[in-house]
Amino acid sequence: MADQILGRWELVSSDKYEDYLKAAGVGMIQRTMASKAHPIMEWLQKDGKWVQKTSTAIKKFEIVFVPGEIFDEELADGRKSKSTVHVEGNTLTHKQSTGGEESEVQRVFNGNEMVTTFKCGGVVATRVFKRI
Repeated sequence: MADQILGRWELVSSDKYEDYLKAAGVGMIQRTMASKAHPIMEWLQKDGKWVQKTSTAIKKFEIVFVPGEIFDEELADGRKSKSTVHVEGNTLTHKQSTGGEESEVQRVFNGNEMVTTFKCGGVVATRVFKRI
């Protein structure tokens, strides 16, 4: 199933993302910038680990993880999180805990589309990416 996931993906639509960022504790300036950005994501596998690279016009960042293992993650806005990512078939479920907020990001890969659902504090947002 990794073949469905690996590759580059570009944002094509977004719904309630700024609401999600607010619920997750992201500051106003950072969430405004993030909600207007059009990221490109790249998924790789390297040395038994998964790599998620995200690039926008303003910032580039990446996470490296082993599925199912807790890792320290620095979020795009600089906050620290204890995170896990589980891979099941064509779905990645990424759980983040910043000490105050619990978030879940689920990415479902279907052919040339990646549907990303963000959940935090009762807020649900969706972003859709297309393979490039």
